[in-house]
Amino acid sequence: MVTKDEAVTAAEKFLKNIAHPDRASSVVMLPDTAADFPYAWTVQFDFQEHLDTGDLAQAPFNRLVVVPHDGSPVHFAPTFPPPAEYLELQASGNWPPK
Repeated sequence: MVTKDEAVTAAEKFLKNIAHPDRASSVVMLPDTAADFPYAWTVQFDFQEHLDTGDLAQAPFNRLVVVPHDGSPVHFAPTFPPPAEYLELQASGNWPPK
């Protein structure tokens, strides 16, 4: 089972090394947003430029990172369905939809 701190660290590593290596120094983790679901932790992040300016053009397109409890690869949540529904489908083995 992954702890909250481990989930935040794994999400940060994914963002800085895989998803946004070109903006690694701009990634700001938001650990207070971490939420534990049966399938995974979710953790949100932002870019420093967005936090500094409020300019939505500087914000990440998808701010929600999924850190599965079973060690599966860290990934972004899909934009549809809503995160809670996606995580429920994952936990029940019904993702991807058939």
